Amino acid sequence: MVRNRVKELRKERRLRQEELAGRINISQQTVSRIENGDNALAADILMSLANYFGVSVDYILYRSDSRRGTENQTEFNEIQERNYNLCRKYEQLNRKNQELIYNLTEELGNGQRFKEELLSRKKEKQK
Repeated sequence: MVRNRVKELRKERRLRQEELAGRINISQQTVSRIENGDNALAADILMSLANYFGVSVDYILYRSDSRRGTENQTEFNEIQERNYNLCRKYEQLNRKNQELIYNLTEELGNGQRFKEELLSRKKEKQK
């Protein structure tokens, strides 16, 4: 049995096995076998999973509790700085504009999920 965090990471993103499989170009059956520890993780699949989830290979394989390896630390720090600056700007807005920004981000997220569902359905029809 090959112990890994794939199922945990997939559930965090609220993805079905079929959705994850489609996003990294493997079969749903392969995802199932990986999650159950029945399949050894091929290097290319392991790298695809790490890239998709934005975590280190070591994190997926329980060799580290740190989601990111040191190679991603600079990028992570830059993202963290941008997010901090965005939050500071948001806090400087009046309540009405904060609500406007919040509602806009909700709508953008809904639109993105809708687009992803449409693309997923289109791929399923092509099979």
